[in-house]
Amino acid sequence: MAKKLKKHDDQQLDAVRMSSQEIWQAGLAAFAKAQEDEGKFFSMQLFEERVLRALSSIGVPNRQEIDALNQRIDELTRQVAALSGKPAPAATKKATPGEVKPAKPALKKPAAKKTAAKKPAAKKAK
Repeated sequence: MAKKLKKHDDQQLDAVRMSSQEIWQAGLAAFAKAQEDEGKFFSMQLFEERVLRALSSIGVPNRQEIDALNQRIDELTRQVAALSGKPAPAATKKATPGEVKPAKPALKKPAAKKTAAKKPAAKKAK
């Protein structure tokens, strides 16, 4: 009887070992996937920082600088309106990310007038 119990216990122990090994492998795979995703996120963040640094070095303003300029323009517009006695126009609308403001139509220049070349007057026959 003791042998039967030992054989049964070995089978259970093998099943537990297999289950624990599968759980361990699944955990390792999840950990490796998390590290891979973190690496992608880090490299993307690094790329964005490099692009921002390059844009800054050539003088392209960032979002905060543009927002500050828009606020200053609104403030100056109100001051000019107060000095001229006209009502101040509405504040400029801030563009949301991904939104493109429509371009203002270009002023049309008057078309140049075409002058007809003058034909020499025909001499009257006498």
